[in-house]
Amino acid sequence: MRTCSTPAAQEDHREPIIALNYMAIALSVVLGMVLGFVWFSVLFDKAWARHMGMEDVPQPDGAAMGKSMVIFFVSNVLIVYVLAHTLGVWRASAWGLSPDLSPVALALYTAGFTWLGFFLPLQMNRVAWEMKKWGLVAINAGFDLTRLLVFSFVLAHWV
Repeated sequence: MRTCSTPAAQEDHREPIIALNYMAIALSVVLGMVLGFVWFSVLFDKAWARHMGMEDVPQPDGAAMGKSMVIFFVSNVLIVYVLAHTLGVWRASAWGLSPDLSPVALALYTAGFTWLGFFLPLQMNRVAWEMKKWGLVAINAGFDLTRLLVFSFVLAHWV
């Protein structure tokens, strides 16, 4: 941690100025909902259910599915909102510096490091402590990475 011991050093100390684009955040949340449907209902529905031990579990009724969708929606809002701040911190211009990374590089850094440092380790802990299989980790961690990439590309390109 850098401390500012002189008035001149204190003047040089900057905090990032992060501008959020709420339309990009809203679009990202919607895309996250669509991606979740495709990922878990079309691409990996049987494999995910098998790894969860839910092959013979009947489909949830409307009320249970509605509750799950609301929770998933709120989780997407939280992820996108915090990710937008994280992406903003990666911008050199937020610190009064230049040049900024390209939108592609910015999206890759933001999604990649967020996934590697936060999402992947949490999924790996499911193997360590919940006795889940690596196949489930692959499905869920793949979804997390894909979702973070989608969110980051939207946020980085729509400033």
